[in-house]
Amino acid sequence: MEETSRKRSWLGRAPLVAGGLAAAFALGAFAVSRADGPVFVFAGGPLRSGEQVALVDFDWEALDALYELELEIVGAESTRTLWFSVHEGVPYVACDLDCTDGLLTRWPQQIDRDDRVVVRIDGKRAAGRLVHVPHGSSEYASVRAGRDEKYSGEGGGRAAAETAAHGAVVEVGELLTGRARRAEPGDRLYRVDPR
Repeated sequence: MEETSRKRSWLGRAPLVAGGLAAAFALGAFAVSRADGPVFVFAGGPLRSGEQVALVDFDWEALDALYELELEIVGAESTRTLWFSVHEGVPYVACDLDCTDGLLTRWPQQIDRDDRVVVRIDGKRAAGRLVHVPHGSSEYASVRAGRDEKYSGEGGGRAAAETAAHGAVVEVGELLTGRARRAEPGDRLYRVDPR
């Protein structure tokens, strides 16, 4: 009898606990969406801090020693942290997952609607726009080769661990979505141009 009473008591509280967890999650998501930039791996709000400069004022060759930048997608009013690479003094970002025609909406679909971005790196931010670099182009091949070399993880440490994890996620994702069997790869590469 006492056992049945405890179960009923717990079952009566379960909706309250679930509601509390849902409210905490919603509050957390709201707070992150208003943050000044991304928070860890979560998309954040528009970039507000950092000295405003022109995109061409960055020393991209020197900044290529860094691995990440923060990118605001102006039309979506959201930001994310992305790996980047530099080729011939120009920054590039990529989405290596199944970025188009997939089961989930990815940030490249937002860029298709509005290509305006703000880049923040090294305490500075600059307005730009993302220009899609098509597969099969010489620019794509050159940038992808440099990007693969930068993130190969040959030196070990963080780059090696992140590259291995990233590769596993991409491989599993492409198998699950069927992208691995399609002629057109699922990744997207973008050049960051001034606007």
